[in-house]
Amino acid sequence: METGKARWHERAGVFASAALLIVLFGLLLTDVILRWLHVEFYWGSEGGGLLMAWMIFLALPVVMRTRGHIATDFVVAHLPDGVKAVLRMAGHVLMIAYLACLVWYCADLAHSNWQGGARFQGILRLPMYLVQSGILVGLLLMLLSEILILYEEARAFGRRGGDAT
Repeated sequence: METGKARWHERAGVFASAALLIVLFGLLLTDVILRWLHVEFYWGSEGGGLLMAWMIFLALPVVMRTRGHIATDFVVAHLPDGVKAVLRMAGHVLMIAYLACLVWYCADLAHSNWQGGARFQGILRLPMYLVQSGILVGLLLMLLSEILILYEEARAFGRRGGDAT
């Protein structure tokens, strides 16, 4: 079930993910061509991993809004509509708490690695906070989406007197 229309931050995340996909394609194509010419190009593999992390996390808010993730709802599907709505809202509250914990942890980790200058072990020795900040931005966007979805569902629940579906 889709919950409302995508918000500006969700559309921006998908747009950024699509742009990063184009950059990733260019990096990988360059890597393939340069390997054929026996030229080392490390950005294809290491840069690709960095772009993939950003790409995935930036698009996750839309997955949450459209409920495009894997769900096991075979028990909930047989419950009355009012109970389904209450359980769905409780799930959103739990998800908000979970995302808030992840945001706090990821922000602390990215900040520590930024201050400490931690780097990956690969050839390019990219700073770790580059990937972690992409995850952090994606988690913040997910948290915002989850709060907006809960707000929309709570309003619908209130308008329908407990029969929000």
